[in-house]
Amino acid sequence: MPIALVDCNNFYVSCERMFNPKLEGKPVVVLSNNDGCAVARSNEVKSLGIKMGEPWFKMEKLAKQHGIIAYSSNYALYGDLSARVMSVLSTFSPRQEIYSIDECFLDLDGFEPQKLMAYGQTIRQAVKRNVGINYSPARIVKRSQYLRLSGLQIRPG
Repeated sequence: MPIALVDCNNFYVSCERMFNPKLEGKPVVVLSNNDGCAVARSNEVKSLGIKMGEPWFKMEKLAKQHGIIAYSSNYALYGDLSARVMSVLSTFSPRQEIYSIDECFLDLDGFEPQKLMAYGQTIRQAVKRNVGINYSPARIVKRSQYLRLSGLQIRPG
């Protein structure tokens, strides 16, 4: 049984960029409550060597040098956009397992193997069109890999 693992790109940063398109291509970091540590990093920030969980005070000098834009986390916004993404994804499979705020598994049993990549592109386009969020190309895994990755069971959506 093929299962798609869908994982949104730099989710919190993607949410911030959705509401401020001028952030596209710029180094952006989202900080934890009280602006303590990096909880999301754009690819531009990752390329500067800033690690997940790195405290703001350790990156502040680098942030000034490279124009890193820092945002306080907005979990209400991220939760709302996650629900929208998951709602769109649920229309593409009879069974969905939400794994985290920005990841889920879709059961693709019964789909023709040679059409899975095209179906994946259709799903990606729908999420981008309906929500405005990008995600990495879905990884197609076998049931045994899924169980190892998640420790979960798919249940009817």
